[in-house]
Amino acid sequence: MSFHWKTSDGEDRVARAWPRDQGHGVLACVHGLSGSGEQFEPVAHRLDFFSVYALELRGQGLDPVPERRAMALDLEAQHRDIGDFLAALRDRHPGEPVYLLGESMGALLSASFAAVRPDDAIEGLILSVPVVALTRPVPRWLRRVVRIIGGAFPRLKFYPAWFVNGETVAPPLTRDRAYQDAMREKPNYLRAFTLRFLTELGDLIDQSHPTALRVRKPVLVLVAGKDCFVGVSQIEEWFGKLGSTDKTLKVYSEAYHLLWHDHDRDTVLSDVGQWLKSRNGENSSRKGANAAKG
Repeated sequence: MSFHWKTSDGEDRVARAWPRDQGHGVLACVHGLSGSGEQFEPVAHRLDFFSVYALELRGQGLDPVPERRAMALDLEAQHRDIGDFLAALRDRHPGEPVYLLGESMGALLSASFAAVRPDDAIEGLILSVPVVALTRPVPRWLRRVVRIIGGAFPRLKFYPAWFVNGETVAPPLTRDRAYQDAMREKPNYLRAFTLRFLTELGDLIDQSHPTALRVRKPVLVLVAGKDCFVGVSQIEEWFGKLGSTDKTLKVYSEAYHLLWHDHDRDTVLSDVGQWLKSRNGENSSRKGANAAKG
């Protein structure tokens, strides 16, 4: 199903949608690099007590403006889009609690949004394998070179996988090889991005640690023990910096990057469901107490 919404600058957008007539809340999903909203289908099917919606990110493979694809991350525009998307979902589901779920790069964008928009009325964050660092750090001199060349040749593209494993194709993101192979044939799959985009993504990763200090919402962080991009200890260090007093970390020691498309998906989604139910119970108690006071 599709959900039609509009950005504040007037663009018509279409999001993936799995609405529930009598849901207990809304989950707004933000995909990762070269991803798409359809990747959240297992989340929607398992969390059948929530309405689930997944936007298609600006600059990614299903951006409705083809000229923008793979060109720039544009963090400010991403923040605006996420805010507009959340506002549209509140209009569609008035009175229901709204949570923000981000995967990989989408987890970084979601955390960044929560940090710069602390007054936005999201009830909490679910961050799946936020790439807050790279297990294979990019040398500073190389990053400076990439930034300079990207400024001189704004349309020049390169492979993000090279910064991970020195090859043009990333390592497996899941143990489900059939899904891994099919993913690379999807229309949203982008193999290369401009150097400007990669520079902005590197900046987003760098900013993730100071960003963590400003995240005050309840947060659930999911970690894949066999992730090809970021190590468990790197996420644990970042998790310790989160400003929230209500934070939970779950580590799946054998899991790969795409947690709901990997072999531990049932355990992962069970944990997500339990966290949402516990949060919703607390919200209901608070609303009941406030109503009694009134």
